[in-house]
Amino acid sequence: MLLCVNVSNSEILLGVFNGDTLQFKTKISALSEKTASEYAYTFKSIFDLYNFDTKSISGIIISCVVPSLTSTIRDAFSFIFKGKIYIVGPKLKNGLKIKSENPNQIGSSLICQSVALAEKYPMPCLLISMGTALSMFALDKNGTFIGGSILPGIKLSAKALSEHTALLPQIDLSQSPKSVIGTNTVQNVQSGLIIGTACTIDGMISRFKEELGENLTCVATCDISKDILSNCKSDIIYDENLIFDGLKIIYNKNHR
Repeated sequence: MLLCVNVSNSEILLGVFNGDTLQFKTKISALSEKTASEYAYTFKSIFDLYNFDTKSISGIIISCVVPSLTSTIRDAFSFIFKGKIYIVGPKLKNGLKIKSENPNQIGSSLICQSVALAEKYPMPCLLISMGTALSMFALDKNGTFIGGSILPGIKLSAKALSEHTALLPQIDLSQSPKSVIGTNTVQNVQSGLIIGTACTIDGMISRFKEELGENLTCVATCDISKDILSNCKSDIIYDENLIFDGLKIIYNKNHR
């Protein structure tokens, strides 16, 4: 079985493939102060929770956008797996054509998601990744990664509002507002963040279509996407396992 790991600024996603089937997935918080042995204990506890025998792991591939955590997470898995652990980066083949001033600056998670896009969807294609940042990156009609835009994600924006204002609370982003016109502070913030983000996505899609063509395929990923997409007017596909698919594809390109 293949273990796929994606480390972002806020969380660590774990997914296990049995062949082409994603058998289970889960996530934990990403904490920079944890040691490799502490992470190893956490990972082992999660596998025990799922009654998953770590001896069945045939390979591990990791994508990490937090440089200080890369070696820690790799060393943590070395406690439970003695084979080669692949780290997504310039040394791994990914098959993605990139037209960028500095390809090495592209985050490994974007690379993985774009690799999956190129294999699964018609081109041109727009990736909408809603994590700590709201990232929107395009692949042209030939499947070449050509660039895009990055702006603060909804959770980051909510945290900034709460921390830098005296009267605006941290709110529940899982409750979609019924109207753009909120009648109390919580509804006001929900409207601004959730519907506002949806409007931003719709507006950016319109701009991308002006450059790439009206047949643009739009694909969104990450957990928060579902709550935002219900407020979007654009035609957007939701693919929650895009990062895992990309990791598996890259692993298969490099493992012998």
